[in-house]
Amino acid sequence: MAKKVFFFLAIMLILLTASVNVFAAETDALEPEASLTNDKGEIIISSLEEKYSEVFFSEDAQSANELVSIGYSRVFPYEMRHLFVTPVLEDFDVDNPYIMLMYIKVDDTYIPLKDIERESNITEEVCYLETTVDLNYIGANKVNKIRVIVFRKNDVENLILDENLQITNLDITFSRWNIIERTIFTLKQLFN
Repeated sequence: MAKKVFFFLAIMLILLTASVNVFAAETDALEPEASLTNDKGEIIISSLEEKYSEVFFSEDAQSANELVSIGYSRVFPYEMRHLFVTPVLEDFDVDNPYIMLMYIKVDDTYIPLKDIERESNITEEVCYLETTVDLNYIGANKVNKIRVIVFRKNDVENLILDENLQITNLDITFSRWNIIERTIFTLKQLFN
């Protein structure tokens, strides 16, 4: 029994020594250069917004050329919910996906318009960008000013409007679902 206990303690000592060496860090390591992506290749939104704030949030920023087409529709039965889709019909690359950022103008400032499930305003996909959001304003005279920003992930370090960056502004107004719309959607759900 003493041999087993001694063997167990020896193994624990070896594992403890090995783990301390693994987690040791160099103290004189150089600080890496700032980047718009983290170690996993994910885009850091705050760094991106800071670097391109003049382009992203300028009042007159609007693309003349489209990288992708952007469509949207309301989501029944929710009053405020909208689905934004951006199908990429050609020129999709698994190693270079599209990035879509969504913003809504509130009190003359663009704030992130976050997806209801991911709770982020960034969508990254190879061929079909889709995000579901709740807009802020409802009513015929209340306008939701939406800004959609699209670019390729590999271009993140050098974005140029109308070359590799698309900015699309959408003015969306809508009213509450009326009784006819509710009836139609309810019947569609029953028969599907």
